[in-house]
Amino acid sequence: MRAEGLLVAPLRARLAAGALLLAMPAAAQPTGSDWPCVQAKVPTLTPAVVWAGPPFEEGLDWEMDVEVASLVERLSQRRVPEEEALAEIGAFAAGADAGRLTLLFAGLFERMNAERSDVVAGIERYARRQISEADRIRAQASALERRRGEAGAEEIAAAEDDLAWAIRVFDDRRDALGYACEVPRLIEQRLFALGRAIAAAVE
Repeated sequence: MRAEGLLVAPLRARLAAGALLLAMPAAAQPTGSDWPCVQAKVPTLTPAVVWAGPPFEEGLDWEMDVEVASLVERLSQRRVPEEEALAEIGAFAAGADAGRLTLLFAGLFERMNAERSDVVAGIERYARRQISEADRIRAQASALERRRGEAGAEEIAAAEDDLAWAIRVFDDRRDALGYACEVPRLIEQRLFALGRAIAAAVE
């Protein structure tokens, strides 16, 4: 048997463990059976979680203020370093009253909360695809076992290679899912830091 064939059993064991890891957090989360992350699923945030400034109603027309809208567009992007974003908030706060500062946070909250919700939904879609892929690979492995003793050595070796590759891709995607699970928390932390700076300027 080829070396790849010898890897099939341990790889299949890893697949079973991966599928279990996907299923366990989902069972533990009453808010969504497709949620694969260890972190609790919070589909959307409320301002009180990340804002200590004056209360405001969601849905404020912050886009009508051109400067505020430009800042929201820039500061909501995670590729802009947090230190740079805080400095820009400080510069804006030097010439802005409490109303415009609150408007700035309202815009950041709306934009970043929507992004975070999109990420949460994307994680669920990704997890569903992984679960479907796990089912497909298990069926592929079962078909391979049934063919042993019936198909030729080269055909079996090719099927083993296909299975090993499918499992490797599955494992890589599972690892990527682990990183994706951190993104909602990172967005929330950034929004909290920006909100804290804006609230301090209001005070």
